[in-house]
Amino acid sequence: MIPNRSLGAVLSLAIVAGCAPVPIVPDVTKLISPTHITATDMKPPADMPGVCWAHIPGPQITEIVSDIVVATPAEIGPNGEELSPAIYREVTRPQTFNEGDGRWFTRTCDADMTPDFVMTLQRALSVRGLYRGDATGVMDHRTLRAVQAYQTPQGLDSAILSQSAARQLGLIAVELEMDTSDG
Repeated sequence: MIPNRSLGAVLSLAIVAGCAPVPIVPDVTKLISPTHITATDMKPPADMPGVCWAHIPGPQITEIVSDIVVATPAEIGPNGEELSPAIYREVTRPQTFNEGDGRWFTRTCDADMTPDFVMTLQRALSVRGLYRGDATGVMDHRTLRAVQAYQTPQGLDSAILSQSAARQLGLIAVELEMDTSDG
């Protein structure tokens, strides 16, 4: 996984090398964002048709763990008797763990991320001063950074566009309750 902070450097190198930005496809977004399912046994909180989910893992902590390993195996004689005992040693190493389960949120489904939709997203982020450049319809690193910059102050540190942010930006319809009272 490429951390978000390194993404700009990696993509900058690709651009400097003369490569054009590559459109983001569903599997690629998992490489460039911490918002993905990290284990096959992780399931979204609800199975709702037409709803797509994303996951932000809990904070990572690194601890030093130690293991006892065999440095020299025991020497066994021809009759099965132990001639010299095994020698063990302690080995320490850092190990990273996810603390907590993280957070699930509804996201914009991949099928909805058409070039026209992404261009509208880029324009909406541009009006808010978060995206600079032409509206290309490509979910490139600038667009991902702008999405993350828009969502982070709202408590969602992710480059994957949430349903909530898409509604707030006016990109998808907002469900309104009908007033059935006479008046």
